Amino acid sequence: MLLKDKKVAIIGGGPGGLTLARLLQLQDVQVKVYERDLDKNARVQGSPLDLHDESGLAAITKAGLLEEFKKHFMAGADRTVITNPQAEVLYSDHDHPKEEDFGHQYFRPEIDRGVLRRMLLDSLKPGTVVWDSHFISMEALQSMDAKSRMNPGTIPKDIQENPKEANQRDHHGWTMHFKNGNSAYADLVIAADGANSKLRPYVTDIKPFFSGITMLEGNVYD
Repeated sequence: MLLKDKKVAIIGGGPGGLTLARLLQLQDVQVKVYERDLDKNARVQGSPLDLHDESGLAAITKAGLLEEFKKHFMAGADRTVITNPQAEVLYSDHDHPKEEDFGHQYFRPEIDRGVLRRMLLDSLKPGTVVWDSHFISMEALQSMDAKSRMNPGTIPKDIQENPKEANQRDHHGWTMHFKNGNSAYADLVIAADGANSKLRPYVTDIKPFFSGITMLEGNVYD
């Protein structure tokens, strides 16, 4: 396997990063998730998510979490109600039986983002998520000998504690630096830190730009 005996770091502990961590652990990959939140209860996680059969639900299923997801999704949240300015109901599908269900290509079950995150966290091995790890920068790892001659203080703590691994890391991997002063090593670093990703500049010189669209609005005039 390509990632055998490799250390994988995922920057960002949102639904995407945690789902990937779960999938990798099912393949016995060594993975850590570095999340800037102080702990799992640090803040409200935002609005609900609707998962599509070909994307989010496919990942949840492959992660072996579909039955757990079914215990927590918001049944009926994908229903539609259209009202006029006086709150008179013009259309509602709440009273009609839904043909769509799990396995249907158009089923879009919704789940509270915080509940989804907790479900994913509980599925990971203890210690997978490293909290209070706000990513600042990273650099390509030089050879152990060259690095120690230049500045011993720049060697990540995990390498210092297990120098035997350093021989396998010659000119490979990355040293990551975090706002709390800690550093860590990984053979592969994956960005899952959102639209304002601190890792984006390491992948492309193209900066995010405003598309001109804040939201899409639909109006029913009949």
